This record gives sequence, C-alpha cells and structure tokens, in this order.
Amino acid sequence: MARKLVKKIVTKFAVAKKAARMEGMAYRSPRIYLPTKLTDDSSFPFKEGDVIAVRIDGRKLIVQRAPRAILAQERITAKLEEAIIPRSNPRQSKA
Repeated sequence: MARKLVKKIVTKFAVAKKAARMEGMAYRSPRIYLPTKLTDDSSFPFKEGDVIAVRIDGRKLIVQRAPRAILAQERITAKLEEAIIPRSNPRQSKA
C-alpha cells in the first residue's frame, strides 16, 4: 500500500509541568507533538535516535539533522566535563 505524502500538518505546542524537588517550584518540559501520520510518512527526514539541531529564524522554528561539527563539539564538551567533574562511581565503597 502506497503512503500518502504529508507535506504540512497542524499541531500544538504544550508545556508539561510537574513538581520539582524544591517545594513550591515546578519543572517545565516544553513539547511539540508530531502526529504519527507525519512521522510514519516515508518522506519524514528523521529516524528514532537521530540528534537534531533546532534554531529560531525570525518567526520560524528550523529543525534539521545536527551537523557533524556540532556532534563532534558535543562529544568534546562531554569529555571535558567528565575530566573536570567526574561522575561518582556507585560501585566504589565509601571509606
């Protein structure tokens, strides 16, 4: 069965809220819902697990696959952060 190409779809911007650890504070998680009608389309440019870059251009939100340079910089930054602030190892016994 051939899939109909979806070129444009209307969706919503929502903000999920849940209580934060600090009393009286709320954690906000903004989301843009992409219907499966769009994401299941054979022309949808992303697959699960892709790293994407999002930027604002005037009144438009541009979403695209992250360039290799950005991915490389993120890996370098993560390595530097690990060297500066090592993650605690739960397997190490406390003295």
